[in-house]
Amino acid sequence: MFLFFDVLQYQKQLEFHQTMTCLHCGHFGRYEVFVVGSRFRLFFIPIFHFGKKYLVHTTCCDTWYLLDAKKGKAIAKGEFVQIEEADLEMHRPGQSATERCSHCGRAYDAGANYCPYCGHSLSE
Repeated sequence: MFLFFDVLQYQKQLEFHQTMTCLHCGHFGRYEVFVVGSRFRLFFIPIFHFGKKYLVHTTCCDTWYLLDAKKGKAIAKGEFVQIEEADLEMHRPGQSATERCSHCGRAYDAGANYCPYCGHSLSE
């Protein structure tokens, strides 16, 4: 008998857009909210999720922020939420986030097998 299981990272963009003046660069843009984490799969069926975080991306300068978990959960439920400066914390991935996908050109964490943005295989 064979057991097929794995642990994969996932990223999903939530249905949320808010116009803003960027805290980082001062330009006009909008916030986009993503939920990221890991999931354990057994026979290709997701069993449970862990390490869930809510990230905010700015469209003007490509800056990433960690979002307060309560506001992130409310956005995921489809509730009306206004993101304030106090809800955000600058997200600085580790030193390993310097590699770039050859397909879409976006930075990703070292050790990944597939690009978290476009799904392209990174082992090529």
